[in-house]
Amino acid sequence: VDLTWLPEPGSCSELEKAEELAASLDAAFGPEGLGLVCVTGDEAFEASICRWRNELLPLAQRLARLPEESKDAIRERGTLNVNNYSKGVDGNRTGFYFHPAVDNPAECLPVGVTADPTFYSPNLWPDKDLPNLRPLAREAAVELVEVGRRLAAAVDWRCSQVHPHYRPGTLQRLVAPAEKCNHKCRLICYHEYETAEQRAAFKGMWAPPHKDTGLLTILLPGIFLDSTGEQLTCPDPEVGLYVKDRKGKIVQIRKPDGVGECIFFQVGEALQVVSGGLYHATEHCVRGPPSHGGGYERATMAVFLQPHGHEELPLPEGMSMAEVAERAYDGLFRMFLLYQPKEARGINFLHFCQREGF
Repeated sequence: VDLTWLPEPGSCSELEKAEELAASLDAAFGPEGLGLVCVTGDEAFEASICRWRNELLPLAQRLARLPEESKDAIRERGTLNVNNYSKGVDGNRTGFYFHPAVDNPAECLPVGVTADPTFYSPNLWPDKDLPNLRPLAREAAVELVEVGRRLAAAVDWRCSQVHPHYRPGTLQRLVAPAEKCNHKCRLICYHEYETAEQRAAFKGMWAPPHKDTGLLTILLPGIFLDSTGEQLTCPDPEVGLYVKDRKGKIVQIRKPDGVGECIFFQVGEALQVVSGGLYHATEHCVRGPPSHGGGYERATMAVFLQPHGHEELPLPEGMSMAEVAERAYDGLFRMFLLYQPKEARGINFLHFCQREGF
C-alpha cells in the first residue's frame, strides 16, 4: 500500500485508489491474508525510515549493554512487560517501552479517569548514558503514529463499506494522536544464545508465537548488528519475522522485491472485535539463529496502537459477540468472546487486556 492511497484522518474526500486500497486491505488482513501489510512512500518517507533504522535501532543494542546500575534505574517496576526496560520476559530479548509523546502518560487521560499502572506508569529514560535515545525515539514515534492514523482511517472506510451500520470514525477515535493517546512503543534487541541449552530452552525462538492485543502494530524492519555494533547482512537467511496465515501456513516476512524503505502493519486482537471479525489478528514469531554463539543480534521497534484503558472496543451496530466469535479462527479467542454477556455490544479495553485463561 502506498502512503498516498491512505486518507488523512477525518477527511471526507473521495479516495483516488479506492478499489486498489480495498483489495490490498482485504488481501492483507482478511480471511485469506497473512495479517500484514507493507506501507511504502515517497523519498522523504524513505529517508526518515532509513535514518531511524540506521540511527535509532542500534541504540537497542547499546541500551542492553549499559551497566546494570544504569538499567536498574530504568527497569520496569510493579508491572510485567508493559513499561520501561525489561529482559527475558517474552523471549531471548530486551525491550524498552515508552509513550510516543509524553513522559507521564496519565496526562493523556480525561479528568476523573483513574490511571491504571498497566498503561500509565511514567517513562524512565537513560538520558545520561544515551542522550540521543529520547529525541530520536520520540521523533520516530510521533511520525509513525500519524501514518498509523491514516491506515486506521482507511480501515474505518473499509469497515463502513462492509458493515452497513458501522459507526464512521470508530477506529480513528480509538487510534488517537500521539499527544492524546495510550499507544506504546517498544525498542527491542534480540540477543544471540550463549549456550545450546539456552537456545533449547527458548525452542530456537527469539520471540515465541503470539498475537498482539491492540488494534494495529507498526513495525520498523529489523536490522542485524555484530558484537561491535556494526550493521551486517544476516548470515542465516531463515532468521527473522514469521507469521502464520489463517490456514496454518507459516511464512517468513521480507521486504517485497523492488521496494525501498518501508514499514509493516499487523492486526491486533482488538481490531478483530472492532471490525466485526472482518480482519483477523496476526499470529507471529521471531526465529532466532540456528545455533548458539552466532555473533550477531537483531534490533527493531514496534508501535502498538491501542485505546485508553477505560475505553470500549465497540462492535459494529447490529452485530453480536457470537457473530464475531463465529468468524474467529483462534478457538481460545472465540471462547473468550462467547463468554461475554449476550447483550454486550463492546468490551472494556483494560478488561480485554487482563483476561486470563484465554
